[in-house]
This record gives sequence, structure tokens and C-alpha cells, in this order.
Amino acid sequence: MFSLIVAHDKNRAIGLDNKIPWHLREDLMQFKQRTLHHRIVMGKVTFDGFKRPLPDRHTIVACFPGQEGENSENVTYCTDLIGFLEDNKDTEEEIFICGGASIYKICLPYCRKLYISLVEGEHEADTYFPYYDENDYDIAEVIPYDGFRVVQYVKKEK
Repeated sequence: MFSLIVAHDKNRAIGLDNKIPWHLREDLMQFKQRTLHHRIVMGKVTFDGFKRPLPDRHTIVACFPGQEGENSENVTYCTDLIGFLEDNKDTEEEIFICGGASIYKICLPYCRKLYISLVEGEHEADTYFPYYDENDYDIAEVIPYDGFRVVQYVKKEK
């Protein structure tokens, strides 16, 4: 099962100059707690922004052919994201989609759960989370924090 995890503000802003436009320590901690010991999927630009693989997770790095790095115990480069999504769409394992914007857009239709940190206010940004219709989801949980709240959406069965 694919789950998507993201933090965005009221305008769906997620990035500025390849960085998160806010610093919310508790959001980073809940991201770590949710994704620990899972496979995570992110684009190459997002992965390169971390400078190293995230500990205790296996990262699938979506990239174009010729952009691959060296696969390792904790990192696998993937040049066929749609193939990966199709091959794993029925797995019971929770695999987290972690960005960036183009990866979110491609993967959103495959995700059964969305963990969205709704950051208070408006922030300067050059990168935005794609549109999603909240009516396509049920709210399973809302956890309030100082400066944001995490909403867990579950896709409605059709």
C-alpha cells in the first residue's frame, strides 16, 4: 500500500529553493516516526537535498535513465516509477511517497493514505503540492501540534 507524507501550507506550498520554507521540529519528528523502517520513495532532487540516505529506511530514488547513482543496501535507483507503482500497488507493506512535487503528482492516484501536515499561514514558495480533492478521502485522524496539524486521509472506496 502506498501512503503519501507531506507538509504544506494553506496554498499547498512545499518548497523554496529546494528547501522546506519553515522549520517545525515536531513535524520532522513525526515524519521520522512514521517512515522509520519502511521503504520511502522520492525524486532525485529531493534525495540529493538530504545529502545522505535517511537512516533506518530503504530509499527508492526515482530518476531519469542516466541519472542513477550506485545502488546500495539502503538506496535503490528507479528509472521506471510507474512500473514500480504498478508492481507494488497491492502490497500489504506501507511504502511512503516523500516528494518532491512531480513525484507527488505521479504517485497521488496510487496512494490509499495521505499524511498531510497542514502548516499554518502562507509561506513564500516556488514548489507546490498538486491539487487533491478532499472529498475523495475520509479523515481518519487529526493530530494538533503547535503551528500545524497532521491530518490522515484514507481514500474512499469506489
